[in-house]
Amino acid sequence: MRPVASPLRPLAALALALFLAGCAGKPATAPLTDESKAVFATFQAGQTSIPPAPAFSLSGSMSFSRGNRSGRLNYRLFGDYGRTVRLDLTTPVGGAYAALFENSQEFIAYVPSRNAVYRHADTRQGAARLGMPLPFSLRELAALASGRLGALVPDRYAAAKKTADGYQYAFSGNARFTSLTLDFAGNPRHLVGVGVEPWRIDLEDDEAVPGMAAPVARKLTLTTPGGATLTVRVKTLQARPSPYPAADLELPVPPNAVERALDAGGDEPSLPEL
Repeated sequence: MRPVASPLRPLAALALALFLAGCAGKPATAPLTDESKAVFATFQAGQTSIPPAPAFSLSGSMSFSRGNRSGRLNYRLFGDYGRTVRLDLTTPVGGAYAALFENSQEFIAYVPSRNAVYRHADTRQGAARLGMPLPFSLRELAALASGRLGALVPDRYAAAKKTADGYQYAFSGNARFTSLTLDFAGNPRHLVGVGVEPWRIDLEDDEAVPGMAAPVARKLTLTTPGGATLTVRVKTLQARPSPYPAADLELPVPPNAVERALDAGGDEPSLPEL
């Protein structure tokens, strides 16, 4: 027996033909723009649009608190990007508190009140033994305060998540930097990572500075789950067209200063109370 043709088959064939004809007469729809990629690309372009200066100088104040301890210092951070950096710390009344130095070989801290010099091969470990558990070296701190986050974070991200203010970019396979949040204009807002303990930095009060990656945050606040807070305010920031003479970056250490190795056993010295 021959099968009876369904009356729906011609209708289905006609509908398919009309659908295909309609598609053939329309241009292909362009894929939607991936906004998260565009924002990250804007951030990267801003990092590379200004020729990097070889040296810098910045100054301001930093306040910190942890538990029942708190204090405030003035600072001057200066040196050559990627080479030698010096950080001078003074009390609010202008007295010398400590002078820190870093190059590719070692970290040195001179404490005038003790007439002592402390040395360590690694800045982060040495500073932590002095009671300053910073997640950055001095050179990395200089890059961060100069708006050069592109020198710190990976140039590729593993995932992007939209937030109320922009996009959060997660990094995989990186032991130190977990994520970077950018606003919709590609400006850095938050940087998250892991050091002695997890930490987060909020960047605020942007301002364009000649010779620096624009814009530069004038207020940086570092917080940790353990209750530590460090707020760095940048008051002056200047790009230097040529490297510093080596003598300008040497620490003012008297010849009779006591030398101490921070990687040696024993009690951690810590910096003087403010």
